[in-house]
Amino acid sequence: MDSPMLPPPALSSNLPLSTEPTLRLVEATPEEKIQTWSLNGQSWRGALSLPTYLDRERHLAAQSLTRHGGITYWALTNPPSPQDNARVVLSTCEALRKRALVATKHREVEEVISYGIGSVFCRNEYRGRGYARRMMKELGKRLEGWGQGKGEKTKFTVLYSDIGKEFYAKNGWEPFPSSHISLPPLPSAHTSSKSAQPLSKAAPIYASDLQELCDIDQRLLRKRIVDFSSSTGKTRVALIPDVDTMQWHHAREEFAAKHMCGRTPEVKGARAGVEGKSVFCIWTRTYGSEEGGNVLHILRLFIEEETEFTHVKCANEVLASWGGEGSEVREAVLATAAVLQAAQFEAAQWGMQGVEIWNPTPIAVLAAKELLPSVEIVHREEESIASLMWYGGQNEVGEDIEWIGNEKYGWC
Repeated sequence: MDSPMLPPPALSSNLPLSTEPTLRLVEATPEEKIQTWSLNGQSWRGALSLPTYLDRERHLAAQSLTRHGGITYWALTNPPSPQDNARVVLSTCEALRKRALVATKHREVEEVISYGIGSVFCRNEYRGRGYARRMMKELGKRLEGWGQGKGEKTKFTVLYSDIGKEFYAKNGWEPFPSSHISLPPLPSAHTSSKSAQPLSKAAPIYASDLQELCDIDQRLLRKRIVDFSSSTGKTRVALIPDVDTMQWHHAREEFAAKHMCGRTPEVKGARAGVEGKSVFCIWTRTYGSEEGGNVLHILRLFIEEETEFTHVKCANEVLASWGGEGSEVREAVLATAAVLQAAQFEAAQWGMQGVEIWNPTPIAVLAAKELLPSVEIVHREEESIASLMWYGGQNEVGEDIEWIGNEKYGWC
C-alpha cells in the first residue's frame, strides 16, 4: 500500500501558542491517525519500509488487547481557521487500556483499568513550542476518568520515556527504577555455567501454552501483591501479565520477523522446575533499525519460589541467607538459570545481539551470574524509563507506591 499524501505543515506564523485556550485534546480521526503514522514512521519504522510500517500499525490495532476501544489515538489540535478545511494536528500519542491491580496495607486488592501511554510524537516543524507538554498535561487529566464506570476514577497510568526522566516527571509521571541485565547469545552447541551442578534443560513454551501460564501467573500475582503490601504498609500496583498483553507483543515480533527474516518464531519462552517450584519466562524478539539493535527481551519472568524476602533484598543478601546447596532458593536460581540459558540459545538462533531482563529480582541476578559471572545491573537514565502517574491523591509516588512486576511486558 502506498503512503498517503501528507498535509504540509502550517506556516510558523499561523501556529498557536501552546497556552492558547482554543487548543483541544481529541480523538484522532482515521485520516489523522494514518497521517501521524506516516510522519512518525520516518523515525520509528526501523528496517521496515514505510508502507510496511503502516501495515504493522494497522495489524497491532486489530489485536485482542487493542480492538474494541482497547487503544485510543489522541491528538492535540487547533480548530481550523475560516480559510482552512482541516484542523491542525500539533502533537499525538496513544493510550492502551490495561488491566491492573492495586493493593493496600489493609490487604484489600482491586482489579482496575489502567492505561499505558506510547508513541508521543510531534512533527519536526512543530517542535520546541510546548505542544507535547500541553498534550501530556491535558492527557493526564483526561485519562483520570476515561473508560471508567460511573463515579469511578483511573488509579494510575504508565509510560516509558526515551527522553530521560525530567520531561514526563514535570507533567506528572514520576520515574521508577529502570534497570536491566544483559546476557550474550549462546550457540546451543556450547554451554556456559560456573555452577558445579549442571543445569536442567528448559522446555519450550509455545503460543498454545500462554493462556494457562498467564492464568497461573495472575493467580499468584494477586496473592503476592496483597502479602507484600500488608508487610510493608505501602500501596502496591501491578499491570496484569495477561495473555492479551503477551499476544500483542508477539504480534509485533511476528510481523517484523516475517518481513525481515521470511519466517515467524514459534517458541515464545521456556520453563523449568517442578510443580510448586516452577519457573518460566515469556520473551519477544525486538528488531532495531540496524542488526545491533536486535534484542531478545524477557517480557515476564515468573519464579514460583519468589518470596517477599528474596524480592526486596539484594542478591548477595539472598545468597548469604538462603543460597546454600540444596536450599529452595538455590533450586529456584538453577531453574531460572535454565530458562535464561534457553533464551540465550534462542537469541543466537535468531541473530539477536543479546538477552535483556528488565528490573531483575535478586534470584534473576543470581541466575544470570550462573551463566555469566561478570554480569552487572545497568541503571538506565535516558531510555525506557518506567514512569507512573498516581491519581489516588493520598500517596506519594516513589515513597508510598510500589510497582510490582515492572518488566518489559508493561511497555507499549
